[in-house]
Amino acid sequence: SVLQQGSTRTDLMHSAADGTSSRKAYRVLEQLKLRRRTYKKHLIVNLSWVLNTTIDQNILEEFSRNRVIEDPAFSILIFMYSILIILGATGNSLVVCAVARKPAMRTARNMFIVNLAVSDLLLCLITMPLTLMEILTKYWPLGRYPFMCKMLGTLQATSIFVSTISITAIALDRYHVIVYPTRESLQKLGAVAILGCIWITAIILASPMFFWRTLRQHDINLPSFGIEYIAYCLEEWPVEHGRAYYSLFSLIVQYIVPIITVSVAYSRICRKLRYRYVSSSAVGSRSKTKPCSGSSTKRKPKEDKRMRKTNSLLISISLIFCVSWLPLNIFNLVVDYWNPFGDDRQFMMICYAVCHMMGMSSACSNPLLYGWLNDNFRKEFKEILNCFKKEEKTQRRKFIKEKGLWREITMSTEQGMGMQGDAETTITKISATKCY
Repeated sequence: SVLQQGSTRTDLMHSAADGTSSRKAYRVLEQLKLRRRTYKKHLIVNLSWVLNTTIDQNILEEFSRNRVIEDPAFSILIFMYSILIILGATGNSLVVCAVARKPAMRTARNMFIVNLAVSDLLLCLITMPLTLMEILTKYWPLGRYPFMCKMLGTLQATSIFVSTISITAIALDRYHVIVYPTRESLQKLGAVAILGCIWITAIILASPMFFWRTLRQHDINLPSFGIEYIAYCLEEWPVEHGRAYYSLFSLIVQYIVPIITVSVAYSRICRKLRYRYVSSSAVGSRSKTKPCSGSSTKRKPKEDKRMRKTNSLLISISLIFCVSWLPLNIFNLVVDYWNPFGDDRQFMMICYAVCHMMGMSSACSNPLLYGWLNDNFRKEFKEILNCFKKEEKTQRRKFIKEKGLWREITMSTEQGMGMQGDAETTITKISATKCY
C-alpha cells in the first residue's frame, strides 16, 4: 500500500511534535502521485494538519496544476485525441443521418450499423474526453460526487462492449444472409430485440465498474493554492487481484471471442462466395457455344473485381479490429498482473494513452468500413454533403468594385417541380444595379 498501516493521523501529529512534520508532509504528497489502483480503504487520511507544517512550495504548486503528463506530451495527446474525436464524431454522425433521412435505408441490417455508429459516438463524445481527463490529471477534477465516478467507468466500459458486440452481430448477420440465403430473413422487430440484448449484455458486463468504483477524498484546506481537497476515483475490488481477473475476463469477452467469431464468419463468407463464383464460371464455360456466351465473358472481369473487393473488405475488417484493440487489452493485463513501470506514472500513462488511442481509432475506421465502402451509404453521404454545398450557394449577396463603381449582385434560387413530379428544376436569377 502507499501509506503504511501505522501511518495514521495520530502518528503524523506526534511526528510533527518531534520536528519531522515537514519531511512527513513532503513524503505523503509525493506518495499521492502513485497509481490510484494501489490505494486501499485505509488511505482516507485527514490531511488538514499540513497547514501547521512547512511544506515544499514546489510540491503544492505541482498539485495545484493537477497534471500527470507535462509538455510536450501533454499538448500532443490533446491534439491527437481532438483529431480522433472530430473524425469519429463526423463519420458516425453521417451514418446515423444517412439512415434517419430516408425510410428506404431503415432496413433491419442497417439498424446494426446504426447501433455501431451510436456506440462509436459514445466513444467519441464521452469515453475519449473523460479518459483523456483521467490520463492527464493527478486527481479527480469533477467534484465530490461518487455517482459521477461510478458512471464514468460504467459508460466507458459499456460503449466499448456495445461497439465490439455490434461488430460481432454484423458479422453473424452477414454470415446468415450469404451462407444460408434460403432461410427466413431478419425482420425489424427481430433486429430491435437483438439490439436490446446487445445493450443489456454490455451493461451487465460493465456493471463491476459501477459497483466497485468509488471516490476517496482527502481534505486539504489550502485556499491560497486553490486546493481544498484531493479526490481519487478508485477501484476497490472485494477480492485480491480483482482488477486483474476483470481485465482477463474483458480480454476474453471483448477481444478474443469477437475476433474469433468475426474471423470465422468472414472466412466462411469468402469461401461461400468463391464457391458460387466457381459454380457460375463453370456454367458459363459450358454455355460457350450458345449465343449469350459473349455477355457472360464480359461479366467475368467485373465479377473477378467484385470478388477481390469483397474479400479485401472482409479481411480488412478482421485485421483492423485485431490491430486496434490488441494493444489496450495487453496493456491492461500486463499492468494489472505485473507492473513494469514502477513509480514512473507519467511514462505509464503515456503508454496507456497510445494503446487507448489505437482502440478508439476503431470509432474512426468503422464508418469507412461499414458506411463509405457500402454503395448505398456512400450515395447517401454524397447527397448529405451536397446539401451543405447547395445551402452555401443559395441566397447570397455580394458587392464587386469595378472602375470606381459598385455593383450589387443578388443571387436567389427558386426550385420548381417538373411535369413528372420527381425532377427538380433550378432557376437562378441575377439582378445587377449600379450605384453612382
